[in-house]
Amino acid sequence: MSTLGQVMNTAMRSIMANQYALSVSSNNIANANNPDFSRQRLIMRPAGPDGSPWGIGMGVDVVGVQALRDDLLEARYRHALSSKFGLQTQAGRLSEMETAFNDSDGTGLLKSITDFFNSFQILSQDPASPTFREQVKTTARLLIEGFHAKDRELRDMKAAADKAIAWGVEEVNRLTSEIASITRQIKIEEAGRRADNLRDRRIALVKELSQYIEVNELDSGDYQVTTKDNRLLVMNVGSIPITAADITATIGSGLLHAELEIRDVYVPKYAAGLDQLAYEITQQVNSIHSAAFDSDGNTGVDFFNPLAAATDAARLISLSADVAGNSRRIAASNLAVGNDNGAAIALGNLLYDQVFSGGSVTDQYGALVFSVGSDVATSQSGLDEQSAILVQLENRRQSMSGVSIEEETLQMQQFQRAYEASAQLIKVVDELLQVTLGIVGTR
Repeated sequence: MSTLGQVMNTAMRSIMANQYALSVSSNNIANANNPDFSRQRLIMRPAGPDGSPWGIGMGVDVVGVQALRDDLLEARYRHALSSKFGLQTQAGRLSEMETAFNDSDGTGLLKSITDFFNSFQILSQDPASPTFREQVKTTARLLIEGFHAKDRELRDMKAAADKAIAWGVEEVNRLTSEIASITRQIKIEEAGRRADNLRDRRIALVKELSQYIEVNELDSGDYQVTTKDNRLLVMNVGSIPITAADITATIGSGLLHAELEIRDVYVPKYAAGLDQLAYEITQQVNSIHSAAFDSDGNTGVDFFNPLAAATDAARLISLSADVAGNSRRIAASNLAVGNDNGAAIALGNLLYDQVFSGGSVTDQYGALVFSVGSDVATSQSGLDEQSAILVQLENRRQSMSGVSIEEETLQMQQFQRAYEASAQLIKVVDELLQVTLGIVGTR
């Protein structure tokens, strides 16, 4: 090949390479606001030398396009994302429970407990008063309804968590099916060239999947997505559906794990505390009441229906048929005759007596409320910490994979100048060839 031909060939290679580079930068700018896009770079290398004695290079060869992403950083980001969504879900659910136990407006269960025991103190002022006796029954019913309402709220929260798990499982299966489908497209397209746009789409789907469940991704020959406890979700172009039974404590962080803990850890813990309180109130009140005497001198009457155990006590607590049917059956006296008020005073003093397993009855209820509040605070603190970590990782991802419009614009200007220079070189070479051909033609 003549020297001018070699120069022409080199210039043409340069034009094509810079055209390709301009296209890549233009695509980067177009996706600058796409959080799932990985910045791309054209990979070029010097072309091999020609056969001339001087071994002159032949310009550049385009090797391909590379998406700038760090797989290790992506994995750390996914795990942090799982933790954040898990803690966010947990903090939200626990905040709902904290609201259920909120007594700050003076209408909660604490007020019902206080009003109930205080009604016996009022009765002690006039044990024969029908009005005061009816007031005891009224406050008792409000107390019972308070326990029933808290029990229903906890059961509703448990049911809501159960439904959220079922919905989350459906979302996981939908996402793994899409990931398998994208993987199929990648394998088809990469028979010819690297499918970075499809890979970005798959990364976005795996990131979305990480909100629900903590996953590991392996892309070395075989493509795999597994849960933290190594349950296979995607294998190459096939997905393996999961069921709600697969959601266990070993599955890792994420929305599903948070709902699982709400359903199987937190709700049972608070329900057990509520049941224990209802059971002990029943036991303590019945112990004093059944040993005392009613308005007609009868004894051995339970105020509440006896409970065999603390299990489900908040749901089962109820007035005995004797007291519910006739307020004269309320035992206020320690004596069979007369208007003694000893039992009414003793029952009223249960509000302060340290005879409950948590101290006084208000201490025990306060411990339950504190437990809920403490769990909310711990969860929120973890969420704040994890959110900060996620921001740091996102910043690192953006520095690696994000698009800087300013940088891409500068590169486009550089490629444009190189393109124009090569085009000008081709023009000059073409003119020289025309001159050369003209000289040859005149001989």
